Amino acid sequence: MDFYITLFSFSIFIVVFLWVGALAAKTANNTDADYLLGNRSFGKYVIGLSAGATGNSGWIMIAGVGMAYSMGISALLMVIATFLGELTFWTFFPKKVNQISVAQNSQTIPEFLGVPFKKAQARRMITFIVALITVVFLGAYTAGQFSAASKTLEVFFGLESSIGVIIAAAAILMYCVTGGIRASIWTDVVQAFVVIFVSVGMLATAIIAGGGVSEIISALNQIDPELTNITAGFSGWLLVAYLFGFLFYGFGFDISQPQVLVRLMAGRSPEEVKQAKWVYLGYVYFTWTAMALFGVICRVLIPELDDPEQVLPFYAMQNFHPVLVGIVLAGVFSIIASTADSLLLVCSSALARDISPTLYRKMSNQYGVRYEQAMTLLVGILAVIAALSISGTVFSVILFAIGALASSLGPAMLITLIKRRTHYVALSLTMLAGLMTAIIWRVLGYSGMVYEIFPGFVVALLVHELLMVSIFSGRRLSAS
Repeated sequence: MDFYITLFSFSIFIVVFLWVGALAAKTANNTDADYLLGNRSFGKYVIGLSAGATGNSGWIMIAGVGMAYSMGISALLMVIATFLGELTFWTFFPKKVNQISVAQNSQTIPEFLGVPFKKAQARRMITFIVALITVVFLGAYTAGQFSAASKTLEVFFGLESSIGVIIAAAAILMYCVTGGIRASIWTDVVQAFVVIFVSVGMLATAIIAGGGVSEIISALNQIDPELTNITAGFSGWLLVAYLFGFLFYGFGFDISQPQVLVRLMAGRSPEEVKQAKWVYLGYVYFTWTAMALFGVICRVLIPELDDPEQVLPFYAMQNFHPVLVGIVLAGVFSIIASTADSLLLVCSSALARDISPTLYRKMSNQYGVRYEQAMTLLVGILAVIAALSISGTVFSVILFAIGALASSLGPAMLITLIKRRTHYVALSLTMLAGLMTAIIWRVLGYSGMVYEIFPGFVVALLVHELLMVSIFSGRRLSAS
């Protein structure tokens, strides 16, 4: 009986999300501009909440809770360092993203980076490289979201992981394919409020169940004193390196993730996008901090758990009425769906428009926005296949995808936004150098000390400046 009550409660929220997505689809005008950017019609509160909901991802309630369960209080170090990085980005760059995208009429991130080059060959090379990186690594990121959803449904309903992935993907694709970014953003806002409610409720009940803050700290010390050590065993320069690495994670995430950047491009004015800063930061760090603390407390409440990434659903099922369990499940699904739908749209736009512009023009002329919709469906199917093949944790898959994107697209976006002199060959090799550095850094196992975004960013920018010196020195020599 409890199973059906939980399923009914959860289903109500799914119906609401689908209804909101359907309403958004009805207001769409079936043009590329509307499907990709909602005709740039969104204000500061919608942009802030939607970007925050998209940025949170399955990370917060699945991977973030699991990390805090394993690491203890030191998980907050990552929160603090990442906040400083995101604060830096949101203080200086969102307004520029909107201004430049409007001025050059770019509707995707590959276009954003490629359009400034006057030569067709240069634009084509940059657009193709950015699109390829986007499709591969945001595709992996999407698969990580579906995997997070399957873990949740497995715990709540005992579903096999493959069935959970398919159900999650089907629910998201139902509104995402037809409504485009307008449906994604509208559902993001609704989902954000569900996540806030669930985050507050979970943390409050966990504190009460643990007997208060002092009792929880005492119990953590008995389990392992390191769980209450805020420095995570790091000291001196190693601690500085750890913090600096995740500061770059925060900055690199915002300046490189297409699913967040397109929301800045979709703002109705540069000023409103700039004002969305505190809406975004307030939502993301309130919910992330609440979930991290919840994960730490659960180390006391559920001390023996094989998979830390299943902490939240296990706790809810053990302690809540079936109706509330359905609401918690809706919160977890909300945070996953609000990211997955955005990732799907960004991947599909890169695949449809930017990998082969010639094919896009032909198909778009023949089928209109239905071609974009078909590509969204295709990307969803491919992400499901990838999710079924994932062997790592949600935590590791998402971190790797973010690191690869930030190390490659991040430096290119920074060079573009500060209007640094560049050349298409230099910018292309910059992205590839950052990407290879991030991959090698992770393979060598150094990510535990310094997250790969920092070395990836540094190497990429150094490669760019050295190449620019070489290119323009060569031009001066040939001219003389």
